[in-house]
Amino acid sequence: MRANTKGRGHQTQWAAQFAVASELCKRGYEVSFTMGNSTPLADLMVVSPKRKHMFLVDVKGLYRRNPWLLKRKVQRDDLYYVLAYVPADAPNQFFVMTQAQANQFVEDELTRLGRTDGYPVEGFVWKLALPHENAWGILPE
Repeated sequence: MRANTKGRGHQTQWAAQFAVASELCKRGYEVSFTMGNSTPLADLMVVSPKRKHMFLVDVKGLYRRNPWLLKRKVQRDDLYYVLAYVPADAPNQFFVMTQAQANQFVEDELTRLGRTDGYPVEGFVWKLALPHENAWGILPE
């Protein structure tokens, strides 16, 4: 049975954040939610299981296969992205990448579309994330 998608967009980001946190916990990471507008840099603070290294994860969620909307941020070595596809009627999918990879996708897409750096909507097409599916190994150990 297909779930009612009315209002689904409102719930998608929460579903994505909890799904990503769950996946990280299953892999031995310690996870905290940053919660609130005072932490716009990332959604999760994470501690790696082996080296106890703290890093940040910004989660982007979709419930339909639309472009990933993602604004470039000033480069940080401790910031990662997990793009979470959380459909109502299929299993979740996760695409893990470094901030540098995500920023490069956005820049390449702006160039491809002939957009300037000041263009208000940034992101990249769905299929660019596919090679990063379940690439959990790029996260700190």
